[in-house]
Amino acid sequence: MPLAEEAPAGNLIEKLRGLIRPLVILMVVIILGIAVASFASLDLSRLPLIGGLFQGGEVTLTYWGLWESPDVINPLITSFIDEYKKENPRVNLTINYEKRSFGTLEQYKETLLTRLQQGTGPDIFRLHNSWVGNFSTEIAPLPADVLSEQDYALRFYPAALAAAKVGTELYTIPLEYDGLVLFYNKALLKGVAVPEKIKTWEDFRREAVRLTTWKNNDANKGAILKSGAAFGTANNISHSADILSLLLAQSGVDSLTELNTQAAADALTFYTNFSKVDRVWDETLPFSINAFANGQVAMLIAPSWRALDIAALNPDLEFAASAVPQLPAATEGGVHWGTFWTESVSADTERNEVAWAFLEYLTREDQQRALYAAEAQTRPFGEPYAVRSLAASLAEHEILGPLLETAPEAVSAKTVDLSGNQTYADALHKAVSDVLGTVKSADALKTAQATIDQLEGKAPSEE
Repeated sequence: MPLAEEAPAGNLIEKLRGLIRPLVILMVVIILGIAVASFASLDLSRLPLIGGLFQGGEVTLTYWGLWESPDVINPLITSFIDEYKKENPRVNLTINYEKRSFGTLEQYKETLLTRLQQGTGPDIFRLHNSWVGNFSTEIAPLPADVLSEQDYALRFYPAALAAAKVGTELYTIPLEYDGLVLFYNKALLKGVAVPEKIKTWEDFRREAVRLTTWKNNDANKGAILKSGAAFGTANNISHSADILSLLLAQSGVDSLTELNTQAAADALTFYTNFSKVDRVWDETLPFSINAFANGQVAMLIAPSWRALDIAALNPDLEFAASAVPQLPAATEGGVHWGTFWTESVSADTERNEVAWAFLEYLTREDQQRALYAAEAQTRPFGEPYAVRSLAASLAEHEILGPLLETAPEAVSAKTVDLSGNQTYADALHKAVSDVLGTVKSADALKTAQATIDQLEGKAPSEE
């Protein structure tokens, strides 16, 4: 009968259903397991909009500084952490600032690089603008979503961008800017509108000679009683390598690669003639900073921070600053010299985007003002602003106004004093001293170029 024959088929279907149901459940469980595992491995903190909800855990960063005390930096750290936690409530962020002390900047540089190479260095650290190229393999690149190159160029001076960029990446953020200015004693230059009257090197030379006095009025052999300018020697002039590097840059000479040129020799001869020919300065005089502070020299070229040393040596001295002189045929704005310190993040820092966000935060206008104000609590003025937009607020400052006005035209190199690059600076010091002896400028610079080539790891050139 048909009904009797259909019964086994119905039982078979029921049996199949009984087998399929657990298989489907098993498949669902497997799929869910894979999905959960994938979801767990996903870096949810990087998802747009909701990323901040998933960031979490402990983040501890160590910050090595050099000049500022914890009392200056820690309030800024607290301010950043408070703001950061609003967007990242699941992160417990700690930033420990340490003011490092070393016998010399060379020791600090060597220790910092060694520690970074060993993976035991700080997460955030301060370095001179000329070190970035040598440190770049140990630095995490600045993420574009923290600060793009376009925004970087708008916020900071060209010298900062030039220092930060290695290849296509940026490796440092400056919290300050500094460079060479012309300091002058107001009493000794009374009646001279220095910014208008001393624009070229010939203007500078004229005033330097005019203001110099010699024993028995003998400019040829008499001892220098009062100098018009600390200029022309190496060993007793603060930042003499910077000054010579400035002259080289204004002459279109790269101080690392183009010392074997006539333009370089002419710049060195011009510098040393202030001592050899004009006798406005010699190595019997005191160190230039002390000589300026005690009124023994009318003009001095040095970075703006030297004003703090001068004021400490003689609080009653009335002095101001002007832009450094230029060559007569200089283009508008001229060529100026920057030497400053910047901040970077270790390549070994796991959450380096947090460290970079902190440094970017410190360069916002309100934080730059807060940093400057905190520094100015214990000294005549704070570090000059790194950001271009705040330069106008210091335009009337007798020291920092001229510095920041000329910052857009500043260049820099390794051949600078008090930067942890003493061997480079000494190559120029020796060239100056050699010329003050009997060596010709071209020969002295040939030796300097060979020394710098060796420092740069270049093979000696064949004669």
